[in-house]
Amino acid sequence: MRKKYLLLGRFTVVFLSLNMLFNVSCQLPVKNSVKDMLVEYLNDPLGVDTEKPRFSWKIASQDRDVKQVAYQIIVSEHKKDIKKRKGTVWDSGKITDDESVNIDYMGIPLESNKTYYWTVGVTLGNDKVMWGEQSSFHTGVLNNALWKARWITSPDEITDASPLFRKSFPVKKKIKNAVAYVTAAGFYELYLNGSKVGDHVLDPGITDYRKTVLYSTYDVASLLKKGENVVGAMVGNGAWNLRKTTGRWSWHGSAPLGKPALWVQLMITYTDGSEETIVTDNTWKTKSGPITFNNLYGGEDYDARKEIPNWNTTRMNDSAWEFAVLSEEPKGVLKSQMMPAIKVTETLKPIKQINPEPGVYLFDLGQNIAGWWKIEVKGSPGQTVRVRGAETLNDSLFSEPLKEGDKLSTAQRYHSEVWTDYIIKSDKLEIYEPRFFYTGFRYVEVTTTNNQNLNHVKVEGRVVRTDLTRNGTFSSSDSLLNQIHEAGLWSQMGNTHGYPTDCPHREKGAYNGDGQIIAETSIHDFQMAPFYTKWLNDMRDSQEENGRIPNTSPTLVGGMGGGVAWGSAYVLIPWWMYNYYQDKRILEDHYPAIKKYLTYLKELGNKDEDPSEPYIIDNFMGYWYSLGEWCAPGKLNGKSDCPNHAVVNTFYYYYNNLIFSKIAEELGHTQDSEYAKALSDTIKQKFNEKFFDPGTGLYGTEETYQTYQLLALVGDMVPEEYKESVLQTIIDDVEKRGDHLNTGIIGTKYLWPVLVENGQNELAYSIASQTTYPSFGYWIKNGATTLLEQWEGDNSHNHQMFGTITEYFYKFLAGIQSPMEGRTSTGYKQIYIEPHVPQSLNAVSASIETVNGYVASSWKKENNAFFHTVSIPANTSAIIAIPVGIKDMDLYEDNKKIWSKNESLSLADGIKNVAYKGDKLIIDAASGVYNFKIEYK
Repeated sequence: MRKKYLLLGRFTVVFLSLNMLFNVSCQLPVKNSVKDMLVEYLNDPLGVDTEKPRFSWKIASQDRDVKQVAYQIIVSEHKKDIKKRKGTVWDSGKITDDESVNIDYMGIPLESNKTYYWTVGVTLGNDKVMWGEQSSFHTGVLNNALWKARWITSPDEITDASPLFRKSFPVKKKIKNAVAYVTAAGFYELYLNGSKVGDHVLDPGITDYRKTVLYSTYDVASLLKKGENVVGAMVGNGAWNLRKTTGRWSWHGSAPLGKPALWVQLMITYTDGSEETIVTDNTWKTKSGPITFNNLYGGEDYDARKEIPNWNTTRMNDSAWEFAVLSEEPKGVLKSQMMPAIKVTETLKPIKQINPEPGVYLFDLGQNIAGWWKIEVKGSPGQTVRVRGAETLNDSLFSEPLKEGDKLSTAQRYHSEVWTDYIIKSDKLEIYEPRFFYTGFRYVEVTTTNNQNLNHVKVEGRVVRTDLTRNGTFSSSDSLLNQIHEAGLWSQMGNTHGYPTDCPHREKGAYNGDGQIIAETSIHDFQMAPFYTKWLNDMRDSQEENGRIPNTSPTLVGGMGGGVAWGSAYVLIPWWMYNYYQDKRILEDHYPAIKKYLTYLKELGNKDEDPSEPYIIDNFMGYWYSLGEWCAPGKLNGKSDCPNHAVVNTFYYYYNNLIFSKIAEELGHTQDSEYAKALSDTIKQKFNEKFFDPGTGLYGTEETYQTYQLLALVGDMVPEEYKESVLQTIIDDVEKRGDHLNTGIIGTKYLWPVLVENGQNELAYSIASQTTYPSFGYWIKNGATTLLEQWEGDNSHNHQMFGTITEYFYKFLAGIQSPMEGRTSTGYKQIYIEPHVPQSLNAVSASIETVNGYVASSWKKENNAFFHTVSIPANTSAIIAIPVGIKDMDLYEDNKKIWSKNESLSLADGIKNVAYKGDKLIIDAASGVYNFKIEYK
């Protein structure tokens, strides 16, 4: 067994860049203030469609030990009232409470399509009141009777092309405000008087349109003018009219549900108080546009010769256009898209390009991305330019820098059969990028059908994803760890398109298993709350009559394959939402459907391949529906899952009931809580009887399978007297493999927590820093800039499901423990920080923007000292555990000695207590920034 704690005695000097990183990682706020004032997790949101929106804020302070003792929220219809601290709609009065997250609105009923202004006054412990800046939120339509728009579509059959729609209308008065509510069955781009409305792409986020359709809300007053106006829209097929086309890539589950349809309601309020509503109906005009083919999988073709000049302005006569027709579909309930939209978030220029033969150009972006290409070409009228991408060159397994003689890989159909055919209209410079599809690639190939060079060609990579805000940072003295984290970030960005996808090119599916595995990692790296709120609604919409949660949610895109670990997303993510975001409402909203899912699991035990074992979930519904582990190293019978599916399925059956008992307890459903806890205890007992061999310490197999051992430990399923021996089987197997893991996506998530929390910090770091197969370093060494699907390098080069290693970076290397480890409270109100310091790692810096504020932990070794800087947000407190190993040392805080000769001296401001316990110094600290130094004698 390796040493549990590190004796910090003699250290190497850290590079200057890491010193700089360390010094700036915990910068002080500019002033004391109330900041990040949010409504439903969003800043100044439009289209809030809940009757009781929730308010949140944070306190920024340069001082230590800053506490909120009371707050007062005021909401008004007018800005001037907010300035006067007058809440005409709601004045909460002074509430003696330190809570600042998800406070329910309790004022008079809100009106539809209206902007409200709000602020909050925070009373600190010194009775000083700080008021936040004026903020706002706009309501969507809260009464469905106010919806007047109709769904419209083209009278013609639509298979591949994209129809255009337009409507001319007059504006005769001075406008006070104007709001457009817009959606489509498929995708849309909306225009007013020739200008695109908003910066959304691939909008709306995909749902099961038969149950829910999301609308976006835009402030469009600045785009309207007095006199004649034109509203126009391009509409794409998206996941609604999803067809298979011979020769173009499509996933096997795709099937059309109807023609693409448009829905628009433009609500104008004039300064005289009158109102006017422009809606989609059968007076709109339609015509086929220049997009001749668009498919979510197969690509998008564009014939520039078919462009209609000024089609979305008043400068065109639409008398030759057809009238649109009303559509009966889709039938889903309209709901506001209360999450960040999909946008073009970044543009990458090629790092190299070659022209290997006439009419062929190849570009290397240097980074695997999800999105599309933007081309700038100058050629001959009628000349066709084909653009496609791939993740590798020369049909090789791994990516590498572009060099002369290389060719685009065509081995994977999801690269070779995905393209854009652009037909040039003139001899002038033309610019084009797709609208209604995206894919995953690093390299871009441009070819001409006549094998003639273009007069000019330029390519850029457009990064397209849900515009999630970065939430965490990580850096260390180990460049490999930094590269792994960076690749993980790119993989998450490449797989968030309205829901978490498995990959951006082959399936694009919202696989619940992949999504739940990566969820905690994503919560550290990005602000995920509104995104997961939407996705949980997708899961509820996808729930089958018997309670089953399908393996993808929504089910319109992607495949069906998975097991109990996949459906478990519907239990685990609400619980994580509650713990990370203090979101109790998410538990309340989904409680009935979660309970229904657990009833399904209970019945499944009686209906699987062995009904005689009702507490064991064996194989059911065939191979693809009862998977266990997934994408483990090597192949078992040609599959990369695991030898005994029932171990994983039964573990999640147990774990779901254990978590549900806690959810029920939190919501006050005592009877449900007790029942679920008792059921989990029974499953645990039967699990051990069925799978555990006390003689070998192994679960489910005769040889060590790391995932099974890890799950038994992480679920606290191992009998107490056998925990040491079960842990030792993992250690022995890892060391036998040269400090390599042997886990798939499920076991990988739990490998590092189990090892570190059981004193195996050195082994954990050794696994993380390997560069030979199977390891993350093996991918990085072979040119990966995103995370791969298989340890061997097969198939997709952009899967996010293995990115859980970075939980280890945040929670253990930096030491910022989450609420899920049991020492940090819900919402990071009381924070536990304990860095685990490997012998050969010299520095780590990480930060997380929690719902209660900015938390940071940075440490470095230098000569005979250990430095640790932490930032604890106002209105919270922390326990900081610094591993010191020996008692003979001094502790300084900002150059003030506060511990020496094994006892506390005069404590620094904000520090409540210091104690030596178990080879660690335990520091009880209030909010503030602390600079600790341990000096060894």
